[in-house]
Amino acid sequence: MVILNQGYKGQVMEIYNEDINDKNTLYNELLLSESKEIKLVTIDKKKIIKIKREDSYYNKILEILKNIKEDTLVKKFIYINFLFGDKKNNFNNELDGYKNLIKIFKDKIDVHTTIKEGFKYKNRKIYGIIFNDDYYIFLEKCYKNLEEIKFTQTLLNKCTKEIMETLNILNGNNYIHNDLKPNNIILCKNRFKIIDWESSNYIKNQSQSLIDTKNGNIVYNHPLKFYNVGMPYYMYEYMFDIDMINHKYLLKLKKPLYIKERLDESIDYIIEKNEYLKKRRVIRRKRRSELNERGIEEIEENKNYFMKLYDYWSFGLTIMYLAEMNNLNYNKTLIDSILNKMI
Repeated sequence: MVILNQGYKGQVMEIYNEDINDKNTLYNELLLSESKEIKLVTIDKKKIIKIKREDSYYNKILEILKNIKEDTLVKKFIYINFLFGDKKNNFNNELDGYKNLIKIFKDKIDVHTTIKEGFKYKNRKIYGIIFNDDYYIFLEKCYKNLEEIKFTQTLLNKCTKEIMETLNILNGNNYIHNDLKPNNIILCKNRFKIIDWESSNYIKNQSQSLIDTKNGNIVYNHPLKFYNVGMPYYMYEYMFDIDMINHKYLLKLKKPLYIKERLDESIDYIIEKNEYLKKRRVIRRKRRSELNERGIEEIEENKNYFMKLYDYWSFGLTIMYLAEMNNLNYNKTLIDSILNKMI
């Protein structure tokens, strides 16, 4: 076993194993590197701790990595291109997401996410490590995303309930994941959790620029999200069609086309309503860290109305696809309520 999982932006690997031929571990990459310094990354104000090669603690880091618990993995950020972003920025965005989420979930952080410290350095929690212009972040050891699970009805209902609990807390704090899709939800220690937070942010910080904004997969996101940053609907249609053809998870499924047809019929009305709501003030309410399971009904119509629905929309489509893939029923009262608010 070498690389446990690889996506467009990162690859997940073990920190250490006893196989000397396995070079793809964090331990071996550091051991074999010619790096002059290691940067340890925290999420406090003094984010970077630099350790020079001649420092006695440099070699001690290797020993620490060798002895980190087996329930911890590391994600190495990869690729530098226009489509998927600079690996340094993706790393920093994910760390910013960690910082926000720790504030939001507090002592429930390990219930809802795979965020995990790797080790402590002088009583400071280390969440990432940088050397040789490579960027690594620690996370809880989990293996199966939704595309790799054979769902039963009970398991699908469990997934729906647990992810909705997480989304309701995010919504109560005006925060969005921004890239929810099947391979960003994982089963970990009998709990479904959301991973990959590099696109997440507070709603107030969501950019209106196509260049600067953090946007996710076309198929699992409402076109209004892309329209608001300058992508005409016909471009969304074109990219949706191409993405759907190439997306193995949607092959032979009817629901995406059903959704697309509904969108085609209603997009003008949605855009008009969105423009109207943009002029309405945000209604201030007492912040609640948690909403009930059907928290989708708690969202009031104001200028952030559609934006606060983005994650719900993506998850609604995900549950529909999972149900069809596994010939199961989904919670129509809940999921249809989500879809109908954006169609």
